[in-house]
Amino acid sequence: MYSSSVVFKVWFAILICGLLSGPISAEQSPASVSIHANENRTPAGELKDGILTLHLELTSGNWYPEADDGPSMQIEAFAEEGKAPQVPGPLIRVPQGTEIRVSFHNALAATAIIHGMHQHPGDAKDVLQVPPGETREVHFLAGEPGTYQYYASAGGPTTRPRPFREDSQLSGAFIVDPPGSVPHDRVFVLGVWRGETAPTLSKDVAVINGKSWPYTERLSYSAGEEVHWRMLNASDVNHPMHLHGSYYRVESMGDGERDRMFPTDDQRTVFTQLLPPGSSMTTSWTAVPGRWIFHCHLMAHVAPSIHEHGQNHMAGLVLGITVPGERPHVVAHGSARKLRLLVRERPAVNGVAAGFGYQLEESHRLSPASVSLPGPTLVLERGRPVEITVVNQLNEPTSVHWHGMELESYYDGVAGWGMRGHYLTPTIAPGQSFCARFTPPRSGTFIYHTHLDDEIQLAGGLYGAMVVVDPGAKFDSDSEQLFVISGWGGRRSFDSQIPISGLLNGSPQPTALHWQVGKSYRVRFINISSAIIGALSVTGNDGPVQWRARAKDGADLPASQAVLQDAKLTIAPGETYDFEYKPNQPGPLKMEFKALAVPVDLTQSIEVE
Repeated sequence: MYSSSVVFKVWFAILICGLLSGPISAEQSPASVSIHANENRTPAGELKDGILTLHLELTSGNWYPEADDGPSMQIEAFAEEGKAPQVPGPLIRVPQGTEIRVSFHNALAATAIIHGMHQHPGDAKDVLQVPPGETREVHFLAGEPGTYQYYASAGGPTTRPRPFREDSQLSGAFIVDPPGSVPHDRVFVLGVWRGETAPTLSKDVAVINGKSWPYTERLSYSAGEEVHWRMLNASDVNHPMHLHGSYYRVESMGDGERDRMFPTDDQRTVFTQLLPPGSSMTTSWTAVPGRWIFHCHLMAHVAPSIHEHGQNHMAGLVLGITVPGERPHVVAHGSARKLRLLVRERPAVNGVAAGFGYQLEESHRLSPASVSLPGPTLVLERGRPVEITVVNQLNEPTSVHWHGMELESYYDGVAGWGMRGHYLTPTIAPGQSFCARFTPPRSGTFIYHTHLDDEIQLAGGLYGAMVVVDPGAKFDSDSEQLFVISGWGGRRSFDSQIPISGLLNGSPQPTALHWQVGKSYRVRFINISSAIIGALSVTGNDGPVQWRARAKDGADLPASQAVLQDAKLTIAPGETYDFEYKPNQPGPLKMEFKALAVPVDLTQSIEVE
């Protein structure tokens, strides 16, 4: 995991040749200017007598997304007057009621269009244009408390409609605090530099507060400490953000112009939350002992190179978290259940290319009889210990992450990072095994999947559903309907050799299902694709059917959200959803998953009888 630089080798070579050079300041050569990473700890400007005075400059320079003496690339960035430029831009943080006076000097060669520099809530069309070499000022009141952002485009290409190349890092956090309150929180800005308009054709440089893992900030907390984060997506692409080892509460969601605060009893508890372009969220979680990571679940945003193996399996949008101590034991009952999970090669079948897969062995019996896609459903019991020995029968290393499970970090599956005592979680070498021990503390829908060489192994089939039931309960596969969305939707570049594809329960064209009128079904959805975010719906002859939302990421929803609603949702990689549905009349139903950004459209036919 602590590998040498691999993310930027190709791009750095191109940069040396001058192919990616952006606009150059007329006032200073960008070759002489270094852009610094901004940890968003110190607000910019001078706050005095209720007035913030801030002078910003748009400039260009050399950005070092990894080590400060590592590969660099020329981009554009904001700088506070008299200081080095920063990625992300200088933090604007003021109490409600503050008068803000900001000037912008444009030292770039193109006109800059500045967004978000106005009172909030506001109008996204309220922008400021600053021609090259000129200065403009704005005065306004801060507005309502919340998490906002400002950004600029300066002649580079845009989508959604934000810049994504040389001016992609012209963005910063804009926080308005309640009067007299200085919250103890951290601010993290997600950024992506992309070389191509289409994400599926591009190699991305993905950063948190200006740095890519393993050069992102390392976070340390005390056991039991309440952790408060503000996450801002300043890029033009989606980010489903996943926390290992515990859940977090989503306290607010914003779109850059407005921030919606949720009442305490209406806050979702999640292990993955989708952040669309330009959005934000405030979160809280209780630190539990262990070494954890928080990362984007789009593989292209955490994978350093599609050809790197073993220890080089992560980069990009990842934060490392250390909480000293030992995790409290879960109250358990019964003896430990012992399973073996065999990791094997999988032959091509039913139009799906050859790859990898899992088989489950218990009491010397294999299930299924051959390697399956997805892997066999792991049905575990809440409160009963389990010991799962992962046996690697591949010709390359692997690991297994128990996605959404609250467990010791040593067994979490993040090789080279999880720890118990002085021992790091190992990779599982070919021919070797590793025993994961944990006690599921809650019932719900979870996932198990590879956490090594994810772009190859995950797309190749190393994933499966994990369902935890109440003590003494049985999993009825007839009334408990599982739908696992998988496939490849990431980089489709020359070296990937993996075409865009989508599967529903392991098939591009699943066979029809037969449901019964008046019977209640627990419908469980899992998205464990590499990068496919999509809209899912269930419709009948009269349009969308009605179902009742029950759980998100294995956690029961607040009563205010567990309501009847149209059968529609957006589901991203790393998310699970549970619904209840009772057909009230016979006839055909159509379940459809349609990807938002790639050509994947999956359909499940259901006949209600």
